[in-house]
Amino acid sequence: MKTLWKWISGLFAWLSERTVGIVELFGTLMALLATISLVAHPPKFIPDSAFALLATLPGLIAIAYHFVSALPRFRARRESTRDYDEFTKGFDRWWVSQGWQRKLQRTGYPLQPAQNDFSTSVRGDSSDDYMSFRPMLSGTLLGALLMTMLFLIAAGVAADHNFLLKGAANDPPGVYGFLFAALGAYVSVMWRMINRIHANALTYRFIFTATLRTAVAISIGYVADRIHLFAIVKDTVSVEALFFLIGLFTDWALSALRTRARAVFNQPNAVFDRLPLALVDGLDDSMIDILDELGIWDVEHLATSEPAELTIRTLYPFNSVIDWIDQAILIVYLRRNIGIAREHGVTGAIDLSVLFSYTLKDEPPTSIVRADRTLDEMAKKMTMSRDVLDGICQTLYFDYTVEQLYRFWQRHRIGPPEPEIANKGNG
Repeated sequence: MKTLWKWISGLFAWLSERTVGIVELFGTLMALLATISLVAHPPKFIPDSAFALLATLPGLIAIAYHFVSALPRFRARRESTRDYDEFTKGFDRWWVSQGWQRKLQRTGYPLQPAQNDFSTSVRGDSSDDYMSFRPMLSGTLLGALLMTMLFLIAAGVAADHNFLLKGAANDPPGVYGFLFAALGAYVSVMWRMINRIHANALTYRFIFTATLRTAVAISIGYVADRIHLFAIVKDTVSVEALFFLIGLFTDWALSALRTRARAVFNQPNAVFDRLPLALVDGLDDSMIDILDELGIWDVEHLATSEPAELTIRTLYPFNSVIDWIDQAILIVYLRRNIGIAREHGVTGAIDLSVLFSYTLKDEPPTSIVRADRTLDEMAKKMTMSRDVLDGICQTLYFDYTVEQLYRFWQRHRIGPPEPEIANKGNG
């Protein structure tokens, strides 16, 4: 009985370790079977036209990109994240045993016993966690198949109604909104795919979200045509052009409809100071689109992201991710005053923390004078007191994440600043 139970436990352990691989295998087989079935017995709505060939192009590009770029980049980024994991194992020990105490001593606070509020034991291997974010062939195949089917449906409707020759009296209501929104969505998907390829960030998640966005755009276009939503602008703007723009700029269309709905239902506009990702230097529209896809919609989300996970999921260079998070942390504190800080050479939380450290009494007098003068000028331009700015500086100076990012950054740039960290904290 014990032998049987041991065998069953071992089987479950083996399956749990290989869950991602098993899901990948079965998902790939399902996608291949569905594709073979679609090719062997194509549905009746698939037309024999150029539009049908164009409908397959986004999916084919996604599959080709998966093998050519996505997998090699994932392997390269995984090595960077493993290096970061090894570093953090030692940093946790150093922070509790030495780092916190040193900062208290430098700032004149009384020393406190080390607080083990987090686990300082050796971290487990996170390779399995990172592998769950790897580019999935099954996801790419299934996403490409779903996207292709959606565009083929639009191509089939276009072939039945010959929508480019406007004027068919027997076209059902909503068909023009459906088709022109589908065309706009197709252009939007292809353009965004170009940006993703340039950024080396075309993933299966993008394929799924692009498919859903296309379905939403088509639905809005159909309803807008069916209920004559844009009749009020018919004299000045082509209604068909508006349907096309719904597909091309679906987010804008939803935002405009939401604003109009607030007025119709007499709902007040939400008033809050949201910090957009555009405040982070180095993030363009394509990068912001990728972060938005991962649920990172504003600066606060980025500031609290885990660097290794974000690197694996976006496949952007690790140092770039660290820089974005560093900037985001500072923006959370300074908000719209971040431009003033950048004028003084302070671009991230690490910079402000280091600048504050130059004001401490054990620094050379010239460094103290310069740092004090810089902080005074910043506080004056930000219309805040020096005490308030010092409070922000001190918060960042004692911040665990800021210190960790700084020391990992320095470890790669100029070597380990602390011998015990280089030895994984065993010293």
